[in-house]
Amino acid sequence: MARKPGTPGPTSAVAVINPEAPEADKDLLRTAQRNPAALDRLPDLGAPTHKGRLALGAVTTGGMGAFWVFLSRGESGAGEHQNPGGLLARGQEFFAVVQDLAGLAALGAGLATAAYAILLVAGRVHECRLTERYWRASREHFIAPEELTDECRLLLARGQQATTTVMRSHVHRHGLIDKAHNEAALPGHEWELATILRDYSRLAEAEPRKPAGGEVVTLLQKRRDALRASLDGVERRVVALEAYVARVVEADRQWEEWRQIEELSEDADAVLDLLARTARDDMAVAETEGMAGQAAVVAEALTDAVESAKRAAVIALPPPAATA
Repeated sequence: MARKPGTPGPTSAVAVINPEAPEADKDLLRTAQRNPAALDRLPDLGAPTHKGRLALGAVTTGGMGAFWVFLSRGESGAGEHQNPGGLLARGQEFFAVVQDLAGLAALGAGLATAAYAILLVAGRVHECRLTERYWRASREHFIAPEELTDECRLLLARGQQATTTVMRSHVHRHGLIDKAHNEAALPGHEWELATILRDYSRLAEAEPRKPAGGEVVTLLQKRRDALRASLDGVERRVVALEAYVARVVEADRQWEEWRQIEELSEDADAVLDLLARTARDDMAVAETEGMAGQAAVVAEALTDAVESAKRAAVIALPPPAATA
């Protein structure tokens, strides 16, 4: 089926996120889309840099601990030959200070090494959980264009372009058409469209490349006919959505014309006053006053265009009860 005349052409399809997915999963998927390296921001526990730091911390802790033990034994041996007030006493005091410093250094190095190891392990656990949640969310709530056949990518791009056109239209943003229904229904329709196209693509790609006999060829043809019928149904949905978009575009054009005439009409009194002060030209006055009538005509056309868009929305975006 051909695209509805008057609707914007499709751009490249983009990935689709399930609008009903948990917000945390949607945020994670969007973050991964914007920055694929975001999931690798936590360090790997087995990296050489971290292994070296842990080894250095362990060696430092062991060395300072051994030095403290050595000083402790030296102090106990020196205690047998105490000489208060003499040189030996001052040496013992010095060794006591050094011993305390060695003990504190060993304790600090040990605590720092243990804390570093705990942080690495905790970071690794968090990274594993984050990665697991990402892959689960990807399987359940994410469809990439690369999962689709070329034909399906084109259909998805057309549907996405239609959705974007409606969402950016003036008549939608100003609530002249059913804004709440559009914002609730269009993302759901896009997700449903993407899931059907993904399933179709998987089935189409699963066909054997070299049929082994006539029976297989016959079965393949029946299978392809069934798949084609399902894809035609999807295309009819896209065409209905594009018909809705065409009416929204027309309503937007009428809205812009009405807005410009309204702006000109606001100056009508000033124009009339200027004419009254410069020349009593009845024809010119009548022509200027006719601007208000023109605005009314365009406003009526805008109303008709908006009503037409609303009727098209009923066809393209039926309520959930009607699609069940």
